[in-house]
Amino acid sequence: MKRAVVALVLASLAITATAADTYRFGSQVISTGDSEGRLRQVAGKPDRETPIETRRGGLQGYRLEYYRRGKSVQIEVIDGRVASITQLEN
Repeated sequence: MKRAVVALVLASLAITATAADTYRFGSQVISTGDSEGRLRQVAGKPDRETPIETRRGGLQGYRLEYYRRGKSVQIEVIDGRVASITQLEN
């Protein structure tokens, strides 16, 4: 019983993550497969940029994070293309 209560409390405190294939920035939409140049043109400078490394330590891409209206949008750019879009809600 205690485990169930603890699990329920932890689940209610966790951040909800939603994966998407598209995300709207103003009147324009970014989709997986778009180039990094188009992403930066539409979304602007990211609020946070973190490198993504290969298993051997080389640079594979970047995780760009944008803060919009109380939400965080993480966009992974791998080999110059948008690979994934994840929206985190608090």
